[in-house]
Amino acid sequence: MNIGIIGGGAIGLLCASYLTQHHDVTVFTRRNEQAEEIRAVGIERTVKGETRQAAVHAQTGITGEFDLLIVTVKYHHLQDVLGELSTLPPHRILFLQNGMAHLLDLENWKTGHSLYIGVVEHGAMKMSDHAVNHTGIGVIKWGAFQHEEAVDIKKALNETSSHFQMIYTNEWKKVLEEKLLVNVCINPLTALLHVRNGELIANPSYEYMMKCAFEEAVSILGLPEKERLWSYVVSVCEKTAENQSSMLQDIVKGRQTERKAILGYLLKKAQAHGVAAPHLTFFDRSLEVLEKKQTKSFE
Repeated sequence: MNIGIIGGGAIGLLCASYLTQHHDVTVFTRRNEQAEEIRAVGIERTVKGETRQAAVHAQTGITGEFDLLIVTVKYHHLQDVLGELSTLPPHRILFLQNGMAHLLDLENWKTGHSLYIGVVEHGAMKMSDHAVNHTGIGVIKWGAFQHEEAVDIKKALNETSSHFQMIYTNEWKKVLEEKLLVNVCINPLTALLHVRNGELIANPSYEYMMKCAFEEAVSILGLPEKERLWSYVVSVCEKTAENQSSMLQDIVKGRQTERKAILGYLLKKAQAHGVAAPHLTFFDRSLEVLEKKQTKSFE
């Protein structure tokens, strides 16, 4: 397939480096310097101590026709991308954002495109404009968002590395909710405390705060099987113990976080249903202050 990947962050580079093994891949970046670097040296992917190079196309400005477009930008850049995508003829577009706030934007987007939603369960850290460290091997689960199944895409995306499986599911919303639960338990606390994921279960005080976030999020989302879900959150902390969450990476580097996509979505839902969420509110406001402080210091 001819695949376009929008976004040159950790997930965009990771997807491009694996998908180019079986498909013709173009990465769309915001900065021309990054596109030039990728064209010159390709994408360098490191996993389990082994580094490989992948040759891909790269450019700025979303142009051309593709069998599939994959949007990997973070939520706070999504509106700009939707504006560019609105100028294209009908395409099949897969969105890979954290949180669930983007679902509301897509529901209100008047478009002729066929839309798909995916959940990334990989760990990845961008090391440079052309290098990504695959810190945790998982899967990408995806499904149709108010559109028909794409049999040809399903078949084509099955042709991937064992380290990078893409699995079609009709239960993508359930998967998205459970990923959101993990994100809200891990990301805000690691960013505020400046600790790696494993510290949240190694330190009883941190684990207590994480459990408070968990209880509020489960209540807001109306999720059953609390015991199973808590075990799932703890297992993710264990498996990614040495990882820095994406939100912590953003704070350290003075970037805007995905606070609105994760905490913002839950707090809007809580307000709409009259559910109290004091801990999530505190995390949200604390991160907002920290974001402004970091942004100011990097101006």
